[in-house]
Amino acid sequence: LGLSVSSFVENMETDSTASASQKKQAGNYFDTFFKFNFDYDKRNQKFKTSDGFRSNYSINVPIISDTNTLTNKYNYKIFNEFFENNITSFSISLASANSIADENVKLSERLFISARRLRGFKTGKVGPKDGNDFIGGNYSATFNAQSNLPGIFQNFQNLDAVMFFDAGSLWGVDYDSSLDDGGKLRSSIGIGVDWFTVIGPLNFTLSEVITKEDNDIKEGFRFNLGTTF
Repeated sequence: LGLSVSSFVENMETDSTASASQKKQAGNYFDTFFKFNFDYDKRNQKFKTSDGFRSNYSINVPIISDTNTLTNKYNYKIFNEFFENNITSFSISLASANSIADENVKLSERLFISARRLRGFKTGKVGPKDGNDFIGGNYSATFNAQSNLPGIFQNFQNLDAVMFFDAGSLWGVDYDSSLDDGGKLRSSIGIGVDWFTVIGPLNFTLSEVITKEDNDIKEGFRFNLGTTF
C-alpha cells in the first residue's frame, strides 16, 4: 500500500492554431493530489520474470484543483513458462480521467497511450484530435501478449527474440462533444529483440499495424531502454 501527495504548478499556453475549446484552457494552475496505490506483486523475480503475476491499482484524488480530475489506473500482468526456456506474458491496462465536479479535464491531465503498450504507433499519436492536435482521451484500454523464441539466440544468454500482439483504444472528449472520440480499436503484431546489458535491458521492435484510424501515426521500428510494468 502506497500513499503520496503531489503538487503541480502549471502555466498552459496556446498559439493561434489552437481551437477555441483549447484556448479556454490557457492559464495558470495549481493542483494537489493524494495518490493511493495498491500493489500486489507475486512475481518470482523482478528482473527477467518467468512466473507469477503483478496487480496494481492507483487512484489520484484531487485536493486542490480547478478541474477536480479523478484518475483511476489498473494494470495486471501474468507470466507463464509453457515449455522449456519459454516465457509468455499477458497484460491489460485500464485508465480513466474524469472531473468529479463536472468540469472539463485539462489537456495536461488527459490520457495517452505509450508506444511501449501499443507498439507500431508513436506515443501520443493515436486517439481523438482537435484540429491538428492529438488531445488524448478520458478513457484508455490496452492488451499485450508477448512470447520469447528460445531457439533463435540459444547460444547468447543476453539476447532474446520475441513476438508480440498489442491492442488498445483511447477515447472520450469531454470538453467538445462535436469531436470524434477516436474510440476505434488499434492493433499490431511484430517481432523484437531484448538485449540485457550492464546499463539495463535494450529492446528493438519491428511492428506491422493490423487496425488503425486514418489520423493515427504509425511507427514501424522502435528502440527502448528499460522495461515496463
